[in-house]
Amino acid sequence: MAVRWLYNTLLTAVSPVLAGMLFMQARRGGGGRFLRERFGRHRPMDGRPLWVHCASVGEVRTARPLLAAIRARRPELPLLVTTATTTGAAMVERIGDPGIFHAYLPVDWPRAVRRFFRAVRPRGAVIMETELWPNLLRAAALHGCPVILANARLSRRSVDAAAVARKLQAEALRNINRVLARSEEDAARFLALGVDPARLQTLGSLKLAEPGGTPAAPMDLGRPFLVAASTHEDEELRVAEAWAAVSGPSWGLLVIAPRHPQRGPRICHSLLGTGLKVALRSAGEPWQDADIYVADTLGELEEFMAGAELVFVGGSLIPHGGQNIVEPARLGRPVLFGPYMENFAEESRLLLNAGGARRVAGNSDLVSALRHLLADPEQRRAMGEAAAAAVANANDVAGAYADQVLERVDPQPSPEAAGC
Repeated sequence: MAVRWLYNTLLTAVSPVLAGMLFMQARRGGGGRFLRERFGRHRPMDGRPLWVHCASVGEVRTARPLLAAIRARRPELPLLVTTATTTGAAMVERIGDPGIFHAYLPVDWPRAVRRFFRAVRPRGAVIMETELWPNLLRAAALHGCPVILANARLSRRSVDAAAVARKLQAEALRNINRVLARSEEDAARFLALGVDPARLQTLGSLKLAEPGGTPAAPMDLGRPFLVAASTHEDEELRVAEAWAAVSGPSWGLLVIAPRHPQRGPRICHSLLGTGLKVALRSAGEPWQDADIYVADTLGELEEFMAGAELVFVGGSLIPHGGQNIVEPARLGRPVLFGPYMENFAEESRLLLNAGGARRVAGNSDLVSALRHLLADPEQRRAMGEAAAAAVANANDVAGAYADQVLERVDPQPSPEAAGC
């Protein structure tokens, strides 16, 4: 109780800043609906949907196979997917299923979350990965909405956090009915925060599940290219310098697809000192005679990776924890990543053990790996095939998640009960 009071006191203190940020985001493209719903003013929904929350683009991608598995089992059940970002909203819209609706998650203000539950009246909630908002989860419990944490993960940093932060996480977790962990390592961390073992189960990583839909058509740029996918600040320049060091411009094209596309112009500016010609996709600049192509657009990463000779996955040369390495692996691409892959520990181990990926320790190791792989097409082919096979062998996990979710949040009556 005391820790929740402290949390709400701090939340109230920073509320003017949060409100200002929301207004700025609305002006930059979120619009009126973004602003209204982040304040908890949602339109009433019919049919008591099953609510699935995904923080942003990455979580929506992870949730797609789960959403498809639930729809296959219960096609009449409406699904509401919430995100906190406009890019996540765009990814939900791309699913194109009339039974899947989108809304923005309210900020964790008590009144906002109460308004959300009164309008939506969800029959149950699935929270992807680790979105532990104390007021939201408490409101779910008060409204009789069972909550499942799916593909649940906890970093070592969370377990080693300050005592107040751990207490706040532990209190939030008490309002979760079931934790479906992605690995035994994550399950052990949830146990360390006091989760009852009876409410905890390890099902594997949803990122390994087949997303369904039409496979991406490979992007054709007229010459060989490699992709640096989902990069973060301080990674683009390092990758560009490593690529240039192995005679990249004479070999083909480097495509940089940043994790946050709005950084595209800044990335171009940061690469000016390399002496390489840079083109920006969002500005319509031609790539045909460029050395580096910054693909700062939404919804095209899969096509770029499908056409690439090699994919480096970002968020891994810096202490961020890595980005999704399963998507390029499923496309049969050889994968490189840096030393920081804590958020994808299970997936990286799977690909490394299968021979479908290579971990680089830093800049010089990245240069060495690029030099070797760009000169050896047979090795690239073998790595890509190994990566795809490793992922394919583990893609039935979505069905297991769907069964657990439906059993707990929307159980069907047995034939005997239906006949009474």
